[in-house]
Amino acid sequence: MSVARFPRLLGAELRLVLRERLTWAILAVLFAALCLAAWTGAERVARERTAIAAAADDSARAIREARAAHERYARPSPIKVNYWQDPTDAFGFMTYFLAAYAVKPPPPLALLAAGQSDVQPAVTKVSFGFSTVFDDTAYELGSAARLKLGPFDLAFVLVYLVPLAVIALAGTRLSAEQDAGILRMIAAQPVGPLRVAAAKFGAVALVAVTGVVGGTGLALVLAGGLRQLAGWETTLALLAAALATYVLLWVAACALVASLWQGAVAALAILVLAWAGITVVLPTGLGIALDAVAPMPSRIAAIDASRQAQALFSTGEKGARITAAWAARNVPDTAQRPDLVEAPEIKRLARDAFYDEALADHREAVREHALAASAWSQHLALLSPATILAIALETAAGTDAGRHVDFLTAGGTYRRQLRAFFEPRILAQAMNPVPVCAGCPARLNFDAYDAVPAFAPSMPRARRASGPGGARLPLGRRPAADRARFPSAHGMAVVMLSHQS
Repeated sequence: MSVARFPRLLGAELRLVLRERLTWAILAVLFAALCLAAWTGAERVARERTAIAAAADDSARAIREARAAHERYARPSPIKVNYWQDPTDAFGFMTYFLAAYAVKPPPPLALLAAGQSDVQPAVTKVSFGFSTVFDDTAYELGSAARLKLGPFDLAFVLVYLVPLAVIALAGTRLSAEQDAGILRMIAAQPVGPLRVAAAKFGAVALVAVTGVVGGTGLALVLAGGLRQLAGWETTLALLAAALATYVLLWVAACALVASLWQGAVAALAILVLAWAGITVVLPTGLGIALDAVAPMPSRIAAIDASRQAQALFSTGEKGARITAAWAARNVPDTAQRPDLVEAPEIKRLARDAFYDEALADHREAVREHALAASAWSQHLALLSPATILAIALETAAGTDAGRHVDFLTAGGTYRRQLRAFFEPRILAQAMNPVPVCAGCPARLNFDAYDAVPAFAPSMPRARRASGPGGARLPLGRRPAADRARFPSAHGMAVVMLSHQS
């Protein structure tokens, strides 16, 4: 058979595949799963955006109430306002009224993968002192059963269910014909066996790639996930290429198993076992290996250090010495003003600084673990095409562990910025507590509400990362303190390269 006649053979096989009811049944079920996953992803993104909007409203509300209180307290009145609840004072506003949030907005392709967003919040309220053992503690994880099952997202369908669909389409090609004796009839024709196999699996590949890539795109369109993609078109195109490569890898696996001539039942058994090994067993083993080479620092030890710091500062004599030492370093004329050490504002600032210093080693241990986990995960993930695709989808969606580490780092930086903004103003008032208004119930020394630093959220930037089969994808920026993870099997096996909880 000439090469020129191969397209005719491929077309004939393609018509046969498309005439099979099983083909359309498999594609229909897969498309339904893709639509459901895209819808659940859209719901998740909508919840995140609602939470971010609520945080912005809460911040605006706090400033409105502070301004209203400033106007109300600007007149003499017999009422008394406690200093720690005074919104017209820098210390009172910071400790009682301030509603500052660090937010992680979802990128345009956030529908693709939930990642670890079920345990990694998109909004954290910035606080000071004893409530900052971890940067993401003010978050309710929700139902443990739901966390164990994991989210039904597009990444789950694409990584775990698409290979099963391909196996159902191509797993018995040639093997079933061998069992039925049809191969003898084909062997009697002037067609080489390699071209017959190429035509059969090539037809399935065309149907599978078109169905998976097209179905994913249509599901995203129906869920509203392809809006506002300015600057992300190349990322989307290369992700489609990576997904097509992933499908072709499984078609090639079906062809390889068919060449063993073990029959249809044996071929399906081999392919299902290969699927389980590549998507579940291997990532689980890699996760266990990573836990061994880069063990997670103990969060219990950090909590214990936090409690010890609280107890130490609460001890009268030791707390006084800690406050005096901090004041000597940060407050001018402390020696001439011993009364400053007794000021509640000075005690609070000294307490927070002592607490941060006590937990510094534990936070550094977490950062070092992130670096080690990132280095190992980048290499171990290459051992399975499933983990490569899952990490690629999560990174493009902005839900990978690396971006969350970057977000937590930015949240910690923002907390320090707020402290640097309020501390000089608090110290100035503590050193010279001059009332602005005689007879007014509040101090009225702070009204710079618009000057309070605001958190600057970041979006993932384009970079180049390997996709399955060597494809190159422009995905989200991964910082130096990046942490990655293997994908969860959503009820089958949950394997994290690094985790927050």
